[in-house]
Amino acid sequence: MSSTIVISIMSEGMPVDKMEETEEGTACPLPTQDPEANMENLDMAEYEHNYTEAHLTDQCCGTCSMYNQTEEMLDCIGDDTGEVGYCQSLKFMCSKEKVCDIWAEGGPITSDSQEEYKDIL
Repeated sequence: MSSTIVISIMSEGMPVDKMEETEEGTACPLPTQDPEANMENLDMAEYEHNYTEAHLTDQCCGTCSMYNQTEEMLDCIGDDTGEVGYCQSLKFMCSKEKVCDIWAEGGPITSDSQEEYKDIL
């Protein structure tokens, strides 16, 4: 069995995530497929990074530069509402309405924004 590693790059040049291609041909981070792994990372985000309800609507997960809502990631998450994305830094599925201490301006990561940086590579 062969596997493919997919690495996405954010504008700052930091690796977004490593995803191994599955037998079905999709590449998804473990927390999007394993509820236990996701919950463990979510608990850590709440405890260590104060993941909670956002008080400022312009500073929430949905506007964070680490909030991934690419088409591929949304397929991994399996949520069609647009309310959930994947935190590339803390490695869990998060609500666009929440925030944590590591929020950073410049997001979300979308399929369109990924296309802009492919030419740089």
